[in-house]
Amino acid sequence: MPKATWDDLTRVVRGLTELQEGPPVQGGFSISTDADLNALKACIASSHDTNLTLQNEEDPATFKVGQSVKVSVSPRLGFGLLKHDIGDMLEGSRKARIKEPSFFLMGEGLSSTDHVDDDHAISRYRVVLQFIQVLKQSAAFLDQDEPSLIFIKEGKFELPIEYGAEDIKNLPVQEVKKLLVILPEDIHEKQCASILAEAVITLTEHLASDQRFKYLLANASELRKKFEQGYQLFAAGFSYEKVRDQVEAARVEYSGKIHKVFSDIQNQLLSIPVATIVVATQMKDAKILGYEFWVNTAVLVGCWIFAILMIFLLHNQSHTLGVLRDEINRQKRQLSKEYAAVAHSFTNTFGYLSRRALTQRVILWVIDGLVVLGLLLSHFFYLKLTSPARDWAIGYIPSLASWL
Repeated sequence: MPKATWDDLTRVVRGLTELQEGPPVQGGFSISTDADLNALKACIASSHDTNLTLQNEEDPATFKVGQSVKVSVSPRLGFGLLKHDIGDMLEGSRKARIKEPSFFLMGEGLSSTDHVDDDHAISRYRVVLQFIQVLKQSAAFLDQDEPSLIFIKEGKFELPIEYGAEDIKNLPVQEVKKLLVILPEDIHEKQCASILAEAVITLTEHLASDQRFKYLLANASELRKKFEQGYQLFAAGFSYEKVRDQVEAARVEYSGKIHKVFSDIQNQLLSIPVATIVVATQMKDAKILGYEFWVNTAVLVGCWIFAILMIFLLHNQSHTLGVLRDEINRQKRQLSKEYAAVAHSFTNTFGYLSRRALTQRVILWVIDGLVVLGLLLSHFFYLKLTSPARDWAIGYIPSLASWL
């Protein structure tokens, strides 16, 4: 008698009536054809694999077509699985999560050798198994006994292969299929495998270990995006850390330059309140065109000279700030062009520089206003204390009389 195959056992189980799923699986088997008879005898002869026993202990040699027998079946795990559905199969065999076994799903009457549509749960399950093989290429090794993928990053990083029927049902099949061809078969295969491993760890390290693989299945598009970002950096010959260091160096440099716009003139700025005090203390009460009149006039001319020089200085610093702002924007555009995959990661850095530049510009505007205010106060003091000039000004602008 030839050794029983899985198809032989499937034929027997498929033909059972009054099926009890067990384990063990029990029911009545009607021998309808010679093929049924041969399959039954082969399963009995290979009982070490099939664990098929006759409940009434008949003699197999007497079996003939048309006869019915009651059988009990509980195959060896290594031979195949008899389960109600795919969920039971995954829960009942940890190894089935990484390698498809021979199986028969009694709920659907479906064997591992039967054809299924692309959208069937079994087809989706097979896509998951292919995905595991891709991840295996990027991992240090696959522990088949756990089962678990082991990655190395500052020690061991474990990715237990935990998933069930619900995860298969909600699987984004097309996105996962894109990941099946993500590793090239060329000289860059090892580098790409490392990039994929880094992407896997980055996306799942914050999760509980039993949720990591499920997260990758549900977020296959995010994993692919993370891989593509890493690959673009690799293709450009840079690492993420190097780009980050480059941007950080630029942040420190431009922060210093923006701060220097104000610090370069802070000593000159101290002269603004000093000048106001000088005007208030040096001008004398001048009733006629005499010494006091010319002193007051000289002080006012000095105020004009000071204001003009200060405005030129502030204009120069404003121009310098504008050049820095344009350079920061140029650096931002260059980063977005050359490293588009990670440019968004540095949005906060460039945002900080832009806000810092705007703050300095507002400060320069305020100083401009103070200079103008100081010049106006100088005129007020001059006209208030210098009668000939006040009379002359009121003659041209009568409304000044109410102020002076």
